[in-house]
Amino acid sequence: MEHLATSFQTVAPLLLMMAAGLLLAQTKVVPKDVFLIANRIVYYVGLPALIFGNLIKNSGTTDADPAVIAVVLGGIAGMFLLMWLILPLFVKDPKRRGAITQASLRSNDSIFTLTVAAAVLGEGNFGMTIFTAALSATLFNVLSILTLELNRGAKPRFGTFVRHVVLNPVILAVAAGYLFRFAGWTLPAVLQKPVDQFAAMVTPLGFLILGGILSWDSLQKNRRALAWIVPCKLLLVPLLMTGIALLLGFRGERLLTVLLIFAAPTAMASYPLAAAMDSDSVLAGEAVALTTACSLPTVFLFLTVFGGLL
Repeated sequence: MEHLATSFQTVAPLLLMMAAGLLLAQTKVVPKDVFLIANRIVYYVGLPALIFGNLIKNSGTTDADPAVIAVVLGGIAGMFLLMWLILPLFVKDPKRRGAITQASLRSNDSIFTLTVAAAVLGEGNFGMTIFTAALSATLFNVLSILTLELNRGAKPRFGTFVRHVVLNPVILAVAAGYLFRFAGWTLPAVLQKPVDQFAAMVTPLGFLILGGILSWDSLQKNRRALAWIVPCKLLLVPLLMTGIALLLGFRGERLLTVLLIFAAPTAMASYPLAAAMDSDSVLAGEAVALTTACSLPTVFLFLTVFGGLL
């Protein structure tokens, strides 16, 4: 019951935020165009602030475990590579292929993973998870941008790809965050406050937007893709990576870190990124909504099954 409460307390507020967005859209209090505009605010302001703010916390210190980092980053890279090889055999539309790849793999590790880790281990006791999640979020971002760029439906151009990576606000935030972290720099209070406030808007506004853009018709249209994405993201990938971690002898926080990074629902950031890069943003948004809703029983199941080893 403790694990069920932890899962519920993490997921329920996100579902309520989506429900509020859905209500606003269905009653036409807020036009759908407004949600799309607000999404650009999240992408260009909120997400960079959130990522930068998370990276500069405890700057100058690390709680690195090389084995855990190798398993997590190797698993992420391997999964993306596997998807790039397999999906073209079944999905011919490149924009959908990019959206499916990102939605099936990219985890909400900046919010979901750290929230559940704090509830399970207690505040101040999950430094390894924080550091590893910062690295996994970085790799997820880079590989997601690469995936969406290569699946735009046109011949990839190296110069265009480099420009998208270099000028991407998320990547810029990652680079600045690591610079501050390893240099041990801190922001003055007059700058730290707006960074924290912009970061704080990402979760409520982001999930409000997701609720606002949901459509029954598009859910029906995308049901086959979603029938692959949801079990892949919430069951297949975490089971495989947790199994590898167990075989390597991971226990305690080491095992929990691997489990939560891969068992978390699809990252909310995948929707604004898909929209900004001309991918199938509707499918991306629906994947975030459904994996978030379905993560309540799956995370509870994982925490219950592996609870004795954490």
